[in-house]
Amino acid sequence: MKELKNENFICSKDGKINSNSIGWSRKIFSNCDIDVGYFRKKIWNHYMWMNKDYICVFAIVKLDYAGLIFIDFYDFKKNKEIHQNITIPFCNGMIIHNAIGSYAHFQNKDMYINIIRINNKLQTMIKWNEIDIDANLVLEKESLNVLIPWSEKKFHYTSKQLPLKSEGYISVGQEEPEKFDLSDTIGFIDYGRGIWEREKSWYWLTCGFENEYNKVGLNLGGKYTDNTGVNENAIKVNGILYKIYCNVKFEKIDINKWYIKSIDCEDIDLKFKIININDKINNKLIVKSSLKQHVGKLNGVVKINDKKIIFKEVLCWFEDHYAKW
Repeated sequence: MKELKNENFICSKDGKINSNSIGWSRKIFSNCDIDVGYFRKKIWNHYMWMNKDYICVFAIVKLDYAGLIFIDFYDFKKNKEIHQNITIPFCNGMIIHNAIGSYAHFQNKDMYINIIRINNKLQTMIKWNEIDIDANLVLEKESLNVLIPWSEKKFHYTSKQLPLKSEGYISVGQEEPEKFDLSDTIGFIDYGRGIWEREKSWYWLTCGFENEYNKVGLNLGGKYTDNTGVNENAIKVNGILYKIYCNVKFEKIDINKWYIKSIDCEDIDLKFKIININDKINNKLIVKSSLKQHVGKLNGVVKINDKKIIFKEVLCWFEDHYAKW
């Protein structure tokens, strides 16, 4: 798995993967345009804010033949959850720019979504029923960028931005809304651009924390990168990204516990304990998916070079997703 040093692009005009860009980079790809692959093309922006009291997740997804937008809010103090989602036929009115860190937009009578880039910040405005988000996500120089090859014309590019500082607020409720300050959250963005096979499954885990010594963001994945020669495993410490070249095994121990360990090395030894599961089942005519959103606490060790990063009761997001789309 090579580190890419130069500017990179995903694919050619005729939809063939750029074999010179298979691997990973600390910088976003300079060209993420995909001009072919109608009905097989997948584009999404996935934004997340976490702190010890709540998690908010928002995603806008284009599948060509349908658009998906969802927002999930977990208030751990009040043990309250809000889940909203909408399917948009043929992505009518949805705009997601191909470039990473660029704009996205959608609005109808019930919601307003507008995300724009201003210098190194993403200005994010989302108003949807009882959730109102007005936030700036501060982008950093280094991120995790991976081009995953399944075949010459089936591939996926992922860009993980983590851990990010935020400014602004999330307001929840209509009659007497409660406002949550985002300055003490850790932010994450997952960008996806690709031409997909009909059926895929994946695990995705991400989390972060900040203490007096380090600011840390972790990203681990599995299944959909198996046997491709690449993975999306990395840890970022104090602004510097460290690639984890070993693959990771996600092993379910019981209904509430998972072991997450590296294969063929000893870099990762973690235990994930679930505190909440949200199942999103979609069995539409064309789209069939089962998304289990796990919220929980992560404990254990990740090694980088000769240094150990200790995870102790770190709030964590973990997806177990099967999709036929």
